[in-house]
Amino acid sequence: MADRQLIGRAAIAGIVVAALATCVVLLNGDEEPRAETVAVVGEPTESAPSREPDRTITRTLSQERPQPVSNDWRITYELDGTGTATVVYDSNGLGLVHQEPQVTLPWRKELTWKNTGAPPTVQLLGQGEGAVECRVTVGGAVVTSQKSAPGEVATCAGRLTPS
Repeated sequence: MADRQLIGRAAIAGIVVAALATCVVLLNGDEEPRAETVAVVGEPTESAPSREPDRTITRTLSQERPQPVSNDWRITYELDGTGTATVVYDSNGLGLVHQEPQVTLPWRKELTWKNTGAPPTVQLLGQGEGAVECRVTVGGAVVTSQKSAPGEVATCAGRLTPS
């Protein structure tokens, strides 16, 4: 029985040694794979076409960034009529009034007011010897207009409505 165990252990040891030797040969083999040989048949009869030297082309791409959308109020005051007039207008939507006497008609003033969250109040008054028409536009849309009788005041005033 002892002989059978010794023979079994010797067989297992032989298998382990053979497996280790195979791994060493596979992993550390000295031979590198051989390269294939390629035969060149015939030589080119024409010379290679000449070409211009390589060029580097640099191009700068301009990336137009979209302009931020402004939510400010774009106000335009206008007075139409003939001759001259005295103009009184609010320049910031907060009640700061300017007066310009003897302006030549037609008259126009473009303003940009910061949007503070509350709609501003516009005020434009014009008075001349003849009939005067006042007009207030916000972002290009007419929000109020009035025409006066000769010598009377044309008044365009009021709180803007949110758009």
